[in-house]
Amino acid sequence: MASIVSSNTVTTTAPDLTERFRRLWTRRNTIRYLTSSNLKAGHRDKVLGHLWNLLDPMMFMLVYYFVFGVLFGLAGGGRSADFMLYILIGVLTFSFISGTVQQATMCVRGNRGLILEINFPKAVFPISVSLSRLYDYLWGLIVLFLFLMIARVWPTVHYLWLPVLLAITVLFTTGAAMITAYLGTFFADTSNVVSVVLRLMFYCSPIFYFVRDEVRIEEVDGVVRTVVKHSAMFHTDLYRLIYMSNPIAALFECYRDALLWGRAPDPHLMGYTGALSIIIFLVGFSIFTRGEGRFAKYL
Repeated sequence: MASIVSSNTVTTTAPDLTERFRRLWTRRNTIRYLTSSNLKAGHRDKVLGHLWNLLDPMMFMLVYYFVFGVLFGLAGGGRSADFMLYILIGVLTFSFISGTVQQATMCVRGNRGLILEINFPKAVFPISVSLSRLYDYLWGLIVLFLFLMIARVWPTVHYLWLPVLLAITVLFTTGAAMITAYLGTFFADTSNVVSVVLRLMFYCSPIFYFVRDEVRIEEVDGVVRTVVKHSAMFHTDLYRLIYMSNPIAALFECYRDALLWGRAPDPHLMGYTGALSIIIFLVGFSIFTRGEGRFAKYL
């Protein structure tokens, strides 16, 4: 077990994972304070304050709807409402993930004074960033629910999957945030690399295009038939399998199943993204907490 001699020196033996979680739990008030500070700092220079966090994804949704829905014709055939909601779910979720990971990259360097002066678990920084971004995400989901009601997409029993999906999203995002926070402490260019990776993930995730066929059973003049409402861009199972190995893409589809299409999330996608999120969180937490004893040396 490591005994901390000063803020800058530690013994060579790191505490085990359970002990690191316990130490972090004792600092839950610090996490609460930092989360509140992040929220205030994030809105103090905006005229619209918290409202901007609702307007921002809506403006993105309108831009993508115009470009891909109108110009590229993806929203044709009476599918405008579905396509707008489809985009909004993707934009809201990706904004939470990307915003958290990008902000966490510099969260250790940005708190250099505290790290050099006080001994405490440094994991409070990326966790507080994730929680503050989660607060904005939850407000965005409220707007999504209002749009769903306006579009006459009524709540179903599958809304009960939402807490599970949120837990998976937070685990994945917080784990990724800890990894980028760790790297950002030692490598000043991490922020630039993360920005490029996130941009790649944006286009490799189904935000404004479909990766699965969406079909409906309709009865017209007494004839029951299957109608393809949205055609997938991939028509080969192998390509689709490779594409859906992206956990963000799998997460998007699970949210859409539960909230937009009125069905249970695909069990394979749900199990895959859930297991991977737990692994990423544990790996991220382990890497970050094992290395935090060296932070002061590099700051």
